[in-house]
Amino acid sequence: MTPRILLQPGQIWTPEDDDRAPQRLVVDLPAGMLAYSLIPRTAHHDTSSRETEEYIVSLSVFRSWIRETRATLTGQTAARVAPAIELSKKIATLRKAYGMNQAELAEAVGLSRSAIAALETGRTSSANKHLPKLAELFQVPVELFLGGMVDQKSTMELSSDECDLIDLYRRLSTERKLEVQKYAERRART
Repeated sequence: MTPRILLQPGQIWTPEDDDRAPQRLVVDLPAGMLAYSLIPRTAHHDTSSRETEEYIVSLSVFRSWIRETRATLTGQTAARVAPAIELSKKIATLRKAYGMNQAELAEAVGLSRSAIAALETGRTSSANKHLPKLAELFQVPVELFLGGMVDQKSTMELSSDECDLIDLYRRLSTERKLEVQKYAERRART
């Protein structure tokens, strides 16, 4: 049996068969589909100033392309995991730590099992409204879902507008912070 290929936004797949073939950047995973854009592989090509076209195909079609071209995942070492993916992993980890299956978690928070599956794979944009219930059930602060339990100190030079944005962000509720993260994620991909 062939191993299942986990697809996530931000991944760059490079076909092995043709050195001139463009790479494919996974942009989004809307409702069982996959949106991607092409990245030319020629060094002299500047894509920053051009509008990139987005293609939408089924997940199975994209996985077939990966197998047919023997494409490999590239560019992941420096890439940050998307906040939605981090959130989904935290939900799945907590559920497993409490010894629950998806059906049991669904019953505990009043959702369907498929809704829990969507939360755990980052395929839903409604996670923020379920965070308070999940935090209460797992006995963790809601902030855990957004930033984790460890505060890290870091030094970085910020412009005045960046400082203003950070100050405004810190004033938001946990639910609003998640909305802002998702909005910024979508905008960064375009």
